[in-house]
Amino acid sequence: MKTLVSVIILLNFANLLQAQNHRGPSNPKAGKCYQRCFDFYEKYDWKEVSCDTINKNKNRKKTAKDLLEIAQTKIKMLKYQEKLKQLGYNVDLTGIADTKTTTAHNRYLRKKEREKRRKERMLSKN
Repeated sequence: MKTLVSVIILLNFANLLQAQNHRGPSNPKAGKCYQRCFDFYEKYDWKEVSCDTINKNKNRKKTAKDLLEIAQTKIKMLKYQEKLKQLGYNVDLTGIADTKTTTAHNRYLRKKEREKRRKERMLSKN
């Protein structure tokens, strides 16, 4: 009976470990800080940032200007998500760069890049 309980606990623990998201930058450098930054014109990826700015942003209180900027960013993201949804991508309209949005964003940028290369090849053939 004890072994059965031990096996069940071990399997649940292994399942919890597997559920954790440990994704990070591909080649992180020791002592450097990284943050995922969303840019509408670049692939959603890790960028190296100053560790001081991360610590300052965590500890400071948000002003009215900061809250307005957050609201404007959310509205802009919501419009971008609507655009992606109209193009046929599987996106939830949340105003936040969640996993579905970032996946659709990266696919959209790859598609645009392929179309650009096709046009360049067609023009070079003529």
